[in-house]
Order: sequence, then structure tokens, then C-alpha cells
Amino acid sequence: MQHVQRYRAMCLVILATVLPFFVQAQPIPSTLNSKGKIYNTGTVRIVGDAIISQDTIKGRVEYTRNGSNDSQLVAHITYEDLYFEGTSTKRMPDATRPVVSLTSFTSADAFVIFDLDPTSRIQAHGSVKHSGSINPGRRVGTMELNGTTAQDISGDGRFAILEINNRSNVNVISKGGFKVAGRLDLQRGTLTNTTTDNFTLNDDAWIWRSDSGALASAALRDARYNVRYYGSQFMLGGPELPTDAPPLRVLLQEDPGGLQLPWDVTVNDSVVLRGHIYTEDTSSQYTLTLTSQNDPTFIGLWPEVNGTLIRTNLAAGRTYVMNSLHSSVGFSTAAEQGNARAVSLRSKPLTVPVPTAAGTDKVLRFYQMAVLDGSNTVVPDLSYVLQFGYSWRTLPIQGLEPASIVETIPALLPYEDSLVLLRYVGDRYVPEPSSTIPTQRDSVWRYSVASGISNSGDFAIGLASSSPFYVLRARLLLEGAMRSYGENANPIMGTDLRQRNLVPATPPREYPFTQDPISSTILVTTMPDSVVDWMLVEFRSELTGGTTYYRTCLISSNGYVIDPTTFEPITITNITFGEYYVVFRHRNHLAVMTDTKERITPVKTERFLDLTDGTNVFGGASGMKLLGTRGGAKFFGMVAGAVSDDDDILRNDVDLVWSNRDFEGYSIFDTDLDGIISTKDLNISWNNRGRSSVVTR
Repeated sequence: MQHVQRYRAMCLVILATVLPFFVQAQPIPSTLNSKGKIYNTGTVRIVGDAIISQDTIKGRVEYTRNGSNDSQLVAHITYEDLYFEGTSTKRMPDATRPVVSLTSFTSADAFVIFDLDPTSRIQAHGSVKHSGSINPGRRVGTMELNGTTAQDISGDGRFAILEINNRSNVNVISKGGFKVAGRLDLQRGTLTNTTTDNFTLNDDAWIWRSDSGALASAALRDARYNVRYYGSQFMLGGPELPTDAPPLRVLLQEDPGGLQLPWDVTVNDSVVLRGHIYTEDTSSQYTLTLTSQNDPTFIGLWPEVNGTLIRTNLAAGRTYVMNSLHSSVGFSTAAEQGNARAVSLRSKPLTVPVPTAAGTDKVLRFYQMAVLDGSNTVVPDLSYVLQFGYSWRTLPIQGLEPASIVETIPALLPYEDSLVLLRYVGDRYVPEPSSTIPTQRDSVWRYSVASGISNSGDFAIGLASSSPFYVLRARLLLEGAMRSYGENANPIMGTDLRQRNLVPATPPREYPFTQDPISSTILVTTMPDSVVDWMLVEFRSELTGGTTYYRTCLISSNGYVIDPTTFEPITITNITFGEYYVVFRHRNHLAVMTDTKERITPVKTERFLDLTDGTNVFGGASGMKLLGTRGGAKFFGMVAGAVSDDDDILRNDVDLVWSNRDFEGYSIFDTDLDGIISTKDLNISWNNRGRSSVVTR
């Protein structure tokens, strides 16, 4: 039996080597159904269907059936040298394994038509010369070049899907000429093309590029095409992005590592972002222009265009999404739009608004906006009325982003509800009065809208001293910090703690500052010399119960309560406007409160609340301590000596001070605020024993 099998194999070798035209000569081709093994060192020419069970055939195999209305079945195996010609459609229906060529794949001319199952593929490890057409009229059916050494590709045929998966690169040679109808997928390595050795993208074809693939030069194109980026690493765009007309149809950015544009890019249909698009680097600024009415699509909350996005062909009566999910522009009416037809918005995350000398009371985001006419010329200011949706990052996506992505500086965390849009005018940022407050939020953004914008220019988000909110200028004294008493005493407090560098940069984690939920986020980088200590201001809607708001502040030597960020009077923004009692609390003095409610409402004028004269104090002047007189006028202060975390001064307070004597540093038992616990502190608590605050907690 073995002799018979060897004899049959020898006959097949002879047929393959000596009689290459034997199969072709048959008038009615039969199926080559091989269940054995063909040892080929020459050429096997097949004109019928092929069913071959062996994995690999050496030598050259040609499929040459020629018939205008019939087909030829191609065996899905590995060939060394694979060649096609003839008008019979070459069918490759097996989706379970590819047709593989090891050294050469050739389709002779335009008459060669391949019919690939949508999920089947041809894999070429060597050179490809393709002059035929894969799935004409369809955009499915894949040719993959995945060799381990450099490969050449040529011919003027048509690919439905062409995949480049070769780290050693694929080179277009012999003037190229092939066309890609569905998709060029640059998975790994570079498709090396030039202006003379090139290929053509058919209308509405795609270029897919991964973070490991590249294209050497711009392809020729019939008309518009589309580009998709994917992977996980940061990518610099390249020749797959057109620099001239016609523009891209769709730009699909699905790489969370980010895409850097290498030049200006225009899209006339859709922009989709699963990751950031950067339009500028340290040396160059480019633009991404979207000319259609389709808003950018953001897959997830976080992607954005970091840099400049231009929206053109704007129409009145609708809102146009800009660089991120919550940034937008729009004109309500044609009259408000005027000659404006486009808006250029430059959005720079994690960027201090320029000029930096304007202050640090802003979030780390900078906007530059220009309103343009139909010829991209800046429209004169005040000739339009624009609505501008602005936003900034306030929270990271847990597990995916670092905390450094947050753009609210610590000093502004208490005011996120009321931060407004600011425009740079002259030498400072001023608020746009039409900003809508409170701001809204989702899981990563804060956002709001400012209407009535009629100027191009630089914009920021933050606070301003001229903002139309309630500004409280309050003054009171701390008994313990006074250094002179009696007749003609100077109502100035000592700054011993500051002089000893004992005032902590963040409020102490003890009562009353633990009442303020965001006090731990406050940080003073440089403590002013005039600071005495930390204070807490409380706004309560009722004497007991009701709604309560807190502001952690500093108190200066002249008694003024100041903001720990601006060192100016307190701007009240994170509050529902209405009427409130105002309470002042210190860590070792009895609290005091206004005897009437203050109306907290948006006004530009400051309200001066002076409690040093003992008036407007709940419970009257008896709730404070007479500290001295000046020019015949009495002045009062908060009563010192309460060190036991309650609202009265008893024997227990005296004992606690005595138990902690001889300590030097920042301590609640230091009732005279000089940094040393001594008999002076004991005397203060002893002299005020029996006193209690009329202010409830």
C-alpha cells in the first residue's frame, strides 16, 4: 500500500513539474480534490475548483480559470507563490482560516475578481502585486500584509480593506496605482509611499491608524475620506490628515492617549472624541475647523479639544457645542448674530489665565475667543450678542486620572457654585454680569452660561473684587490678643503668633473650624505679617436650626476679618441669598452674633459690620468684654478663656490652662495668643469664669 501512495505522489510531482497545462487542457474542468500531499517544485496551474487538505504547498500555484459567468473556488491554505488570472470570479468563502502567500501574491490584471466572505481574508507575508479587484461594489474583504521583513506592494487593483501589520514596513513600488475602497488599516509599521509611488483612496474610504502604525506621505484621493485613530498611547498625526481641499468627512479620535494635530485640519461632517485632540504644542498653534451643523460627539465626559476649535456656518436660534461637552456658543436671533458666521474658541486646560499678574483668584483654565464673519475676519465688538457656555474640570475620573487634573485651585473650592466668567479688559479681569449662578455640575465638570457677550478676547473663570455679590467687611476684637487696656488704649491686637511663625498655613483641625466642610482644603502659601489668628464666620437663617453656611477666615491686627486667599474683605458667593444672622467664632473665645439678620444679596457695595462698639450684638454689649476707651468711645471684644470646647468658661477651663502651662507653640490653651502658656493665660480664664455665650451651636 505504501508503494502505491508513493507512486501516486511521484505522478503528481511529474504533472506539476512537466505538464503544467494538463489540467487546463480539459474542456470541462473538474475539482482538484487532494486529500494527500502535493510536492511542488515548479508550477501547479488550476483551472477548476480546488479543495486541498494539506496546510502548505511549495512552489508556484496559479488559479487561471477563464469564464465570464462562472467562478473558481480557491483553497484556504498557505502558498509559497500565489498567482491569479482569468475572468472567472475567484471565490474565498472560508471564514475559519485565511488564504496565505509566503513570498509572492499576484493578481495579473483588472479581469481578476475576488469574492471574499466578509469575515475571510488574504494574508501576504511577501510581495504583493495586485491588479485585480476584491469584492467590487462592496467595502468588505480583507488583504493583510503581515510579513516579518519589509514587503513591497504595487499594481493598480482595488482593495476593499487593506491592513498593514508589519513592523519592518511595507513599501509602495513601481508607481503603485492601487485603490482602497473601504479601509486602509495602519496597524503596525509604516506604509511607505511617495508622490511618485502612491495609491488612491476612493470616495468616503477610511484610514484607520493605530498608535503603532504610520503613513509616510499623503495618499491620492478621489474626494472626501475619513480618519480614525485608535490605541492607547499618545499619537502625533501625520500625512493621513489632509492639508488641502477637499477636507476630511469624519475625524474619529478613539485613542485615550490623545492625538496631536500636526497642522490645521478641517472636517466637514463629524468629529468624534473618545480621547483628547491637541491642536498645539510648545512651538506651534493649529486649528481644528468643523464646517457642518453636526456638533462634536464626546464619548465619555472627559475628552476635549485642547487648543482651538472653529465652528463655521453658524445659524441663529441654536446652540453649538464647542471644545468640550459643556462649552458652547450661540446667537439667539438673527439680529443678535449680525455679521457673525463663525466662532474660534481656544480652550487651554490646567493653564493660568494670562497675564498671570492679574491674580490667583481664578481656576486653571484659559479661554481665547474670536467671533468671525464669513471670510474669517474678526467681527467688530458690540456688533453681536453671543451666549457662551464655559466649563472647567473639578473632579478626576477615579482610577483613570490623577488628582492634578482638577482646575479649581484650593482657595476657590468654597466658591465653585458662584464662579463667573471673567473677561480681560485693560489691565484686569472683570466679570461678565450675565453669568448664570449657581453653576451646574456633573461627575467631572462645573459649567454655566454667560449671555450678552459682545466682545472677542481673553476669558477666565473665577472671582473678582468688583463682582456683584455680597461683600462683608467685618471688624471685631479678641480680648486675648489685646496688648493695651483702659483709658486711651490702642484697639490693635498683637501678632505674636505670626511673628513666631506659629499660625498654621491651614486652619487647625479643631472646633470651630471643623464645622466648615472645606476648611481642610484652604492653604495660605505666605501668611501676611498682620495676621493674628484664624476665625470662623457662620451664616444662619434662624436662631436655632435652619440653614447654615460657613466661611473660614483670618483676623488681622486691626480687627478686620479677611479672606485667606485674597486677604481682602469676604466675598459671599457660595450661599443662597437671603437674610442671615452672622456669627463669629474663635477657638478659645466666646462666640458673638449679630442681633438682627443681615440681608445677603448680590450688591457691589460693601456692608461694614463693626462689632467693636458693642452694638448690633445679640444679647447686647454684655455678651462681649469691655476692653478700653479711645477718644471717649468704648470698644469691646470677644471674651477669652473658653478652652474646653463648649460655650462657657468654668473652673474646668482654668484647670486645663494650668495643666498645660509652660508649653510653647500653637495651642488652644494659649488664651492671650502669644505662643506661650503661662499664668497670664490662667488669669484670663480665671477672670472670665462664669461667663457664657448666648449663641447656641
